Parts: sequence; C-alpha cells; structure tokens
Amino acid sequence: MCGIAGYVGNYDQSVLQGMTDKIAHRGPDGAGHWVGKEAGLGHRRLSIIDLSENAAQPMAGVGERYQVTFNGEIYNFKELAVDLKNKGYQFNDQSDTAILAPLYDAYGEKMLDKLDGIFAFAIWDSQEKSLFAARDHLGMKPFYYAETPKGFAFASELKALVDLPYLNKSLDHDAVLSYVRYLWCAGEATMLKGVKKLLPGHFMTVSEDCLCLISKWYEPPLHHDHQEQQPGDLLSLLDEVVADQTVSDVPVGAFLSGGVDSSAIVTSMKKHLGKPFQTFCLGFKGVNMESEGFSDDKTYAQQVAEQAGVNLQHVNAKSNFVHDLADMVYVLDEPQADPAPLFVKAISNKAQQMGIKVLLSGAGGDDIFSGYRRHQLTAMLDRYNWVPEPLQKALLTTCHLLAQNKNLKRRLGKLKDILKHPKDSRLLSAFYYTQPSVLYPLLGADLKQAYDQQTVDYLHQVLNRSQGYPNLDRQLNLEQHGFLPDHNLNYTDKMSMVCGVEVRTPFTARKMVDFASQLPLHQKVHEGEAKWLLKKALATRVDPSIVYRSKAGFGAPVRHWLMEEMDFVRSVLFSKKAMERGLFNAAAVQKLLQKTQKGHVDGSYTILSLLVVELWVSIFLDPQSK
Repeated sequence: MCGIAGYVGNYDQSVLQGMTDKIAHRGPDGAGHWVGKEAGLGHRRLSIIDLSENAAQPMAGVGERYQVTFNGEIYNFKELAVDLKNKGYQFNDQSDTAILAPLYDAYGEKMLDKLDGIFAFAIWDSQEKSLFAARDHLGMKPFYYAETPKGFAFASELKALVDLPYLNKSLDHDAVLSYVRYLWCAGEATMLKGVKKLLPGHFMTVSEDCLCLISKWYEPPLHHDHQEQQPGDLLSLLDEVVADQTVSDVPVGAFLSGGVDSSAIVTSMKKHLGKPFQTFCLGFKGVNMESEGFSDDKTYAQQVAEQAGVNLQHVNAKSNFVHDLADMVYVLDEPQADPAPLFVKAISNKAQQMGIKVLLSGAGGDDIFSGYRRHQLTAMLDRYNWVPEPLQKALLTTCHLLAQNKNLKRRLGKLKDILKHPKDSRLLSAFYYTQPSVLYPLLGADLKQAYDQQTVDYLHQVLNRSQGYPNLDRQLNLEQHGFLPDHNLNYTDKMSMVCGVEVRTPFTARKMVDFASQLPLHQKVHEGEAKWLLKKALATRVDPSIVYRSKAGFGAPVRHWLMEEMDFVRSVLFSKKAMERGLFNAAAVQKLLQKTQKGHVDGSYTILSLLVVELWVSIFLDPQSK
C-alpha cells in the first residue's frame, strides 16, 4: 500500500520529485525514483508485505526490461508466483510487487484477470518503450492522470498533478454540478479539466510519443438468470475472502460499528485468526443522534466485540467537524460533502498510534447486497407497480402531511421528489441530494450554462447500458459504477492513507461481487428487509437483535453542526473571492441558508456541498493554495 507517480515525455526529474513529495503521507516508510530517457517513475512506500529493502520500489523486473511502481495488495501473489516460477521466471517471491513484471511479460494485459487484490500500478517497458497502467476492478486504489504539451503524467492523488507545467486548470463545470447534485462525481471527470481519473476496471497503454489508449478489463456483472444461495454458502465465501485479506507482515485490526457489514467481517476474522485483535468504533458526545437519523454505535459494537471475543477501542468524534472541512477537502482531492471521511481518519489515526497498519472494513456490503433505503424503495415501487401513479402520489402526500417525526417527514419528502421523475430515471434520482428544482436557482451563470448544455452524464450512460435488467440490479450497478468507487472507496483510501494505514474491504472482492450479482432479488430485499441473505447468514454468528436493528449509516449530526457554525459557513460562501468567482447565485444561497435555519426546508447537505466546492477552489486554485 503506497503512493505512485510517474510520467512519459519531456518532464524534468524535479517534477517527479515534486509529485512524490505531495503524496509522501501515503508512504512514510520509504521513497524511490527511477528515471529513463523517455519516462520516470516515483514511489512512496508503506511497508505491509515483505518489510525488507528487497521490496523497495520502483522495482526492476525480468532483468532490467521493466520498471514497476505499485500501490495496493495482491492477495493471491503466492499462487501466482508458483505459476511464474514454473515458467522459468526468477524474482523475490516474498513480495507481491515482484510478480507484476513477470506476470505482464507472460500474459500481457490478460494478467489483470489473474489478480485478486486492490491495485493501481504502472509498468514501463524499456524494450517497447511504452507504459502499461491499470486500476483494480471496483476502484479501491486511485489513479489520476494528465496530458499536457510536456507529455503524460499520473499519480495516486490529484494534488500531485496540480503543479505540472502547462496543466489545464480550468474548472470542469459538469464535475461541479455532480458534486452538488450527488455529493460525489462519478466517471473520469475531476474538478479540473486537465486531470482525469482512470476508471475502475480499466487499463491504459501510453507510447513514447504519449499516445494514450484506454480499455476496459472488468465490468460489474449483471444477470438475467439468478441463482439462489444458502446462508452457509455466503459465510463460507466470506471466510475465504477474509482469510485472503488478513495476510500481512504487520498487525491487522478492523472497523466495528455493530452494524451488519462490520460485524460480519469481524466475526469472520476472529474465526480465521483465533486470537483477539483490535477493533475500533466511533462515538459522539453531547449530540442527539436520533434527531439526525442516526444511532450511536457504541452499545452495539460493544455487544458484538464481547460475543466475538475481540478488543474494542472507542474513538470519540469531535464536537463539530466544520473547521476540519478544509483539511478533509485537501486530503480527498475532491469536494465530497460528507463528514464520514473525517471519521475514517479519526479511527485510522488511532489505529496508527496503536501500531496497527492494516484495518478491514465492511465498506461495500450495502452496495452489493442491497443495504441502502433506496434499494428498499426500488423493491417497494416494483412490488406496487400496479397501483396507479396518481394514487401513489396522493397517498404519499397525505402521509407526508400527517408525519410528525422529522426523520420520517424528511424521507417521505425525498420519496415525493423521486416520484416526480419519469420511471426509468427514478433509479438515478434516488442518488440526488440536491433535486433539480433546488439546484438550478443556486447556480451562477457559467454553471447554469453547463447545466443547460448537459446531455447524458456518466451515470446516465451506465443506466442506459443496463436496460432490460431488473430495477434493483440496475440500481446496484449504478452503486458499483459511482457511489462505491467515487465516494465510499475514495474517502476510505485517502483518509486512511494520510494516517499511514491501509484499509481492505472484503465485500468488494471480485468473488463477493460475482456471488452477490447472481442472487435472486428476494435474497437481496425480501418483504422490505434489506440485505436479506447477508443478515440470515450473520444471524447464525451474532445475536439477531443486533443483526435486525434499524439501518444506521456512517453518519453525523450535519444539520446540527452547520447551524452551530453558520458564521463560518457564511464567511466561506460569501467571501470576496467566492463573490468574484460567481460559481453560485449569492441571493439564492442566502435564501436557502435562511430557510434551513428557520426549519422551513432541510438544505443542510446542499449547503455542505456548496461549502466544500468553494473550499476546494480556494485550496487548489487560489494563489495561497498548498
């Protein structure tokens, strides 16, 4: 687990040094550079497997033909090493990095199908004078790239590319719209027109004259024919994947919220490891979490820890996260309007202080086994599709008017917004945090023009490709192309890596994704119960009262905290530079703030999205940027 950077073209070696310096936090255990006539590779090392200098990078392979810079873990590297040695290759078989060059030499791009792991890497072929780079199947490991008049450059994080000579630093207005609409941006786009993301499950080749060709090697599967499975089948697979992912030469721990996903991972780890290990749970002090739609996890996490026989460390969140937003935006490279990244950082920082470099997380369980409320909604709408739409909307309006509970009223309001959209686009609108009717008035002139000219964005393209499949499967496919890689996995990787900690996510393993994709719909959401098969399986290991408790997100009292810090919010949104930029309509933003403060609307996440966009531009593009 590390940070990578490199180039092909006419860059100075100092540029490579600058790129790796910007991502030094990803690799506190070592640094290395290789520079050839046509290309250069850089590396920052976080030692997890083979702690010796024999595993330092960039690493030569197959004689001196290849140079490799690699970020990630290959869980099946020992099996692959046996195959390669039988073919006559010689290399350090204690290092997962060392298998990449001979594997590429033997199989070319088809090597990717053989890898079980999380990765982003680049291999320079000095014979062909070309670069081969790839990203793992769901995008756990980041890979950014830029093309400039000087050549092609790449890095683990966007911040490493910002100072490239001749980089196009114009804002990508379509990306800005995505960050306000969804809170994240799916696809290749970033905030800068000159920097792109290599999509998950894709690879690229770059010639010595910087011609770049991108191809797909993996697509999250969709099936017309489903296959029913037993709870024991799922547990066996989970135990297998967790055993693979606990391989490490340093201590391993885990996140534990007491929810279904983290509890499943922790109990499986205990079954495999036997001895107690350290787990971590986040808690809040002095805040009524229920008023925000969340529960405090500590009680449930403690119950699971006691049942599983593992150690539990409580980590208290700060009383307000608002003043940490600028730091969060810088670490993420993206204006993601969610406090959850800060909680990953808090837990990772505590783990690092306790000498734990690897944490397993339940991230991805909701995205492949149908754990979000939008999945229950999709299943419900399909089930009651026979009810005429006017009657559906009338019943919903009545329920919304009668609802006394604020959280219920908020969710019914979101459901009303979703039903306003045509049937096919409801699957996508379920991801909206800012509905079009709210979004458009907030936009400045340039963003309004971009909105008016927008045709089909990346997620619409994904949705169009899934025509003919069941709606729930189509929505899960959207999760795996957007929310999972570009939100959850992005912040999980970067906020842990800034602490020198590697997070592994067993639920995102290819074997798990393939297994879940083949399940019939009733084993995903059954009579309103989300993650039905996973819960059935876990209930054989954990008290059912924990398994079947109400869904609690990895959330925080955002509404409460924003209202407490409204002076800070206004100082960012209405700063002199923000007014000069004119990204957003100041009068409309002011109106939204006032309505939210008075409780007339709930605009908290929209406000947060505007806030982090302005912070991102200030940090990365204003003269005083880092």
